[in-house]
Amino acid sequence: MPRKAPGAKAKGLGAQLRVCRENAGLNLRQAAEAVDWDKSTLSRLETGKRNFTVEEVAHLLGVYRVRGALREELLAIARTIDEPGWWDQGLQGLPKESAILAEYESQADRITDWAPLLIPGLLQTMDYSRAWLLSVGADPATVELLLTARLRRQQILHGDVRYVAFVGESALRTPVGDAATSARQLATLREVGKRRNVSIRVVPSAAGPHRGQLGSFLAMEFASAPPVVLVELLRSSVFMDEDKQTGPYLATAAHLAGVALGETESARLIARIQARWSSHDGTEDLA
Repeated sequence: MPRKAPGAKAKGLGAQLRVCRENAGLNLRQAAEAVDWDKSTLSRLETGKRNFTVEEVAHLLGVYRVRGALREELLAIARTIDEPGWWDQGLQGLPKESAILAEYESQADRITDWAPLLIPGLLQTMDYSRAWLLSVGADPATVELLLTARLRRQQILHGDVRYVAFVGESALRTPVGDAATSARQLATLREVGKRRNVSIRVVPSAAGPHRGQLGSFLAMEFASAPPVVLVELLRSSVFMDEDKQTGPYLATAAHLAGVALGETESARLIARIQARWSSHDGTEDLA
């Protein structure tokens, strides 16, 4: 049976092995020679373009002199590299980017979401998601598939991942669907924000110029692998895992922490805007 195509797990393992190689003081050519591989083969492994076998990982770890708990952790990942997640089962037609994102999220220890204009996907109600997808021209035949995938992705917030969402005030005030849909969405924000592992902080419109105005992003951090940042484009998504690419986004996240309201102040603002949506008759200005 052919091995499945490399996914986020292979990419994450490759990134961790790249760090191990660099810590061992070896460049790509030296490491490839040490294991008697072509340089291109090792490069494809490190960039997640080729799956690993357990034997290959063990060989590399021996060359890099990796011992103890880290060695066992990386070998365990290699042993389960082909085990499917929910994104591989029963959701035919799910976009590749969505499956990759779900796999990364399932492995992350910390996720930071910056959403200046729209409620973050991991916090969206199904009514809000459906209304937004249909309003931007999504194929109605695929909307329910996307909603099912989003609902499953949201289950990670019931686990141990530390999730921090910076939400622009504009996202709270922009109507998506009818007023009742917006009110329910903000009620959900308040409820999810009470979880011990979730922090929701609003960046007020009055905050003035700040680095986050350049656009939204999702940063995922892992216990023993480099972080991955997702930036969504109009018709595709870009995943970045090199330090020179992810560094500016992580710095922007730290900057947002300095301009956002605290959790308590954010919850109060969300409650006030929710109340106005609840009483909105379609003519009142919510600005």
